[in-house]
Amino acid sequence: MSILQQVPDKMQTILETVADEVAVTTGFVKRKRKLTGSALAQILVLGWLENPEASYQQLTETAATLGIQVSRQALEQRLTPETAKMLKLTLDAAITEMLEVAGRREALPLLQQFSGVYIQDSTWITLPDELHETWKGQPKKNHRQKAALKLHLCFDILTGRFHDFQLTNGMTADSTAAKAADPLPQRSLRLADLAYFSLDELEKLTENDVYWISRLKANSYLADENGERIDLGKMLKAEVENTYIRKTLRIGKRKQLRVYLIAEKLSEAETNKRRRSIRYRAKRKAQTPSKALLRLAGYNLYITNTEEHQLTPKQVCAIVGIRWQVELMYKCFKSIGKLHVSRSQKPYRMLSEIYAKLIALLIQHAVMLVAGYRHIQQSFIKTAKHIAGYARLLTLSFHRSKTALRETLKTIRCSFENGGTFQRSTGKNTTFWKLKEATENP
Repeated sequence: MSILQQVPDKMQTILETVADEVAVTTGFVKRKRKLTGSALAQILVLGWLENPEASYQQLTETAATLGIQVSRQALEQRLTPETAKMLKLTLDAAITEMLEVAGRREALPLLQQFSGVYIQDSTWITLPDELHETWKGQPKKNHRQKAALKLHLCFDILTGRFHDFQLTNGMTADSTAAKAADPLPQRSLRLADLAYFSLDELEKLTENDVYWISRLKANSYLADENGERIDLGKMLKAEVENTYIRKTLRIGKRKQLRVYLIAEKLSEAETNKRRRSIRYRAKRKAQTPSKALLRLAGYNLYITNTEEHQLTPKQVCAIVGIRWQVELMYKCFKSIGKLHVSRSQKPYRMLSEIYAKLIALLIQHAVMLVAGYRHIQQSFIKTAKHIAGYARLLTLSFHRSKTALRETLKTIRCSFENGGTFQRSTGKNTTFWKLKEATENP
């Protein structure tokens, strides 16, 4: 089934079938009433898709588009704990449905050797303290928020398909949440930040025929092939003439995992900027930065299990830049989707809003893929704004029929393909340019 056929079917399943079913099981609907589970889900999800800061009055306008007559007071009164539970179960179903949606594969020669290129990361969303029994916050001294949740994402940058879309307590470690996700496909490549750094996990990925690239964790125990500890600073100093360095090492005092160290020498200006940042962070914590850390500030340091015939050191450093696409996605979720913003201070209104907006963001992402969006070549924020401009038309066509919705999706795809305004900013600092240059001049 094509993505153009998939998305209307899945939207109908999520916002009609599932919403009505869970409305009964959660106690949202106890007797026959005008405002059914599906009606409220559609009003909130599609209303906040169009305008993430919509007031109750604006949501009633969305309701009118859907053929539903409801007052502002009725909407406000229905945002209860039962509504939050209903929307959470609807969100769970939406995640299951949307994990199957994939767009066109990126045509980048350097990445074609991998079955997928998966980016993994999380973001933090604070909640009112009253919700601490639902979502526990971080108990550490620096995070006194009693209630918070984390959104964990893992998606294939080549197709846009979500591999994992998971909510956990704010206190859940990223590495713990990653273990709950399905295994990555064989011969795929994983990119993740240091929050996911675990020698046991990296070893497991290697055993499962999954490739990975990771930043080198500070103070890691490094040894040569014979198990003798090495001084990383001295080793890099000996390679003073090389911009890119590749060495076979073993990492971990006990694990002794065989890896390839990739080092990229930075310019003097970049090195000085990084050292100033290190000193500034240390000063804020009333600490003195180590000389070793300041010496290594002149390099970008990574470890990987990819062979040299697959990726050269320059290509590894270019591919690492892809990981920032998930940061742009989170930025869009919060700056445009207003995921962490509410017009209300009522706990269950805020929780219901988060769930509804997450469903809206899943739908938005699916529509972006229908339009032909490509993560590396095109701007996520520009495309998301473009889709938001069609939100009212999507609402109207959803209310009419699946056929009408498909026609609207075709219109969005046509306007996207002919628009020509969705490319990322041009220049040598873009990830796309670096990947292209590293392919042509490895």
